[in-house]
Amino acid sequence: MKKILFGLAAMASLTACGGNICDDTADAFESLIDKVEECGLPTTGFQEPTDEDIESCKESLDDCSDSDKDKLDAFVTCMNDVKGCNDKTQTEQLAFAERLSKCNAKLDGVSAACGGE
Repeated sequence: MKKILFGLAAMASLTACGGNICDDTADAFESLIDKVEECGLPTTGFQEPTDEDIESCKESLDDCSDSDKDKLDAFVTCMNDVKGCNDKTQTEQLAFAERLSKCNAKLDGVSAACGGE
């Protein structure tokens, strides 16, 4: 499960490009850290995006198509809307990881130029 969370964190901090999507992604990532802690999962290794990361993200706007931006926006919206955990049981933690995976799926098809794979 940690692997999923770290992968999502990396996607949240590195793939968003363009305009306010970068700021929104940084905000969503900060909220994600709170939700991870709420679920009783470790946050070791998570690094919040720095101002430099956000500025670099904004500079990459030209590399992202409108379709890319739509996918990134859907990802950020999903991350903001994802429910945390009601308790710290393994069942809740797994359900949380599944909800995050559904958000991650919103990034499918983001172009390599925009930071996709």
